[in-house]
Amino acid sequence: MKKIVIAGILMLSSCAGFTQRDQTIPYTLSVGEISAVQNGIRRYLKDPASATFGNMMAAQRQPGIVYVCGIVNSKNKAGAFTGGEPFAGVLKNTIAAGRAAFSFTLTAQGSTRTNLNDMCRQNGVVT
Repeated sequence: MKKIVIAGILMLSSCAGFTQRDQTIPYTLSVGEISAVQNGIRRYLKDPASATFGNMMAAQRQPGIVYVCGIVNSKNKAGAFTGGEPFAGVLKNTIAAGRAAFSFTLTAQGSTRTNLNDMCRQNGVVT
C-alpha cells in the first residue's frame, strides 16, 4: 500500500512540474537585460540614436529565456517620429566566461495601429 501511495505522489508531482514549465510567470528585467533589449531593437531601426522606449513587460517560461514586449518610438526614414510601435522578442541569458551575457532576438514588430496587449498575449507575456 505504501508503494502505491508513494507512486501516486510522484506522479502528481511530475504533472505539477509539467504545468509550471508550460505557463509563463511575470519577470522583472534587470538593468543589463533592459540594455540588451534596447540594443537589440536599435539594430532594426532607421535612426537608432533617436529611439526612446516606453513600457516593457516580460515573462519567463523557463530559466534563461524571457519573453519581452514593449513600445519604441523612433524616427523613420522621413525623419518623423513613428508615434510608438510595439515590439516583441526573446531575451536569452547565457553565462560567458563566468559573467552573464544577454542576447535579444526580435520576433515581431508592429505599427502604431497594432495593439500592444494583443502582441504581448500572442508572445505569452500577458494572458
